[in-house]
Amino acid sequence: MDFTFPKNKSIYRGNLHNYVKHTESERINFSELDITNPIENSITVNNTEYYFKYLNDSPKNKGGNSIILELFLSQNIDVDDIEYGKPDFAIKILKYKKSNNPNYPHKAEKRFLKEIEALGKSFDSDCQNVIEIVESGTCKVWSVFENRYNDYLFYIMEYADSDLKSFIEANHGKMGIEEKVNLCISLANGINELRINGYYHRDIKPDNIFIIEDNWKIGDLGLLDERGGENPLDGIDEFIGPRGWISPEAMNKYLTGGKNFIYDCDISIDHQSDIFQLGKVFWYILQHNSPTGTVKLNDFKIKNKKLYPIIKTMLNYSKSKRYRDIDDIIKLLKPIQEELLTNPITQTSH
Repeated sequence: MDFTFPKNKSIYRGNLHNYVKHTESERINFSELDITNPIENSITVNNTEYYFKYLNDSPKNKGGNSIILELFLSQNIDVDDIEYGKPDFAIKILKYKKSNNPNYPHKAEKRFLKEIEALGKSFDSDCQNVIEIVESGTCKVWSVFENRYNDYLFYIMEYADSDLKSFIEANHGKMGIEEKVNLCISLANGINELRINGYYHRDIKPDNIFIIEDNWKIGDLGLLDERGGENPLDGIDEFIGPRGWISPEAMNKYLTGGKNFIYDCDISIDHQSDIFQLGKVFWYILQHNSPTGTVKLNDFKIKNKKLYPIIKTMLNYSKSKRYRDIDDIIKLLKPIQEELLTNPITQTSH
């Protein structure tokens, strides 16, 4: 599915901007999108017209290698009395233009295509805890420097009300342990859905976890890998994963890959690496800090003796001491969830 952005829009410093080119001096001025005039910020995708604006009204892009914009169905916006309200969808655009040779796409392009493929497979499999893709394809954006349109990959997805980090910062005082355990199970289910479809996420962190109409979902699959074999897109000593949430083997890959050190170590990033990262996120959900270093029982502030051993096992340095499968974790969390439903008062946190 293809579409074209208005010709007065161009990608500059990692985001979409208006521009004015002064013909006499050839000087180019860039400015932020004017959300007071939505008609100027209009695209048509699959015969549906949308107005777009910056994510959270900020021109500072949070998409890493991508540009993320909010989309609004034009039929719902009164241009004479503008009130945007909640976006209908979000669009993610790879900020690097497509390769001129389709037989040799660059690494970022390959990863973005793999992300689209995985999201499409998750949608076809009716995954409940992976973010839903709506459309995907190539869009055209005018390059004011090259005086031509360039092609960029994109996909449209359901809009998330918040990410996990923002949600916890806003609601930590109101979250009970029952809600926290339910959230942990939802995320475990999302990672399990990816595993069943043959993928490892490899980039699990609060910023990549989203709430959509009271449902928690895994998103941002840009670093995912397929089960079986080494990822040909990974550099031998490339840093793969989220800083602060990375697994030991991912860090060891960065430190030791291709160095021929005398001591061997595990540098394979796989499903058990996802389990380690998820364990760190569980800890953050339960008590809003990080389990960095060697954790002990008295570091765990939640008064539930059954939760700590689960997370401690997920956080083991050695894969042989972690759970082999996310199913094992879900099976252990379910009875705790059921117990909290029947006896919520005694299960409290400090």
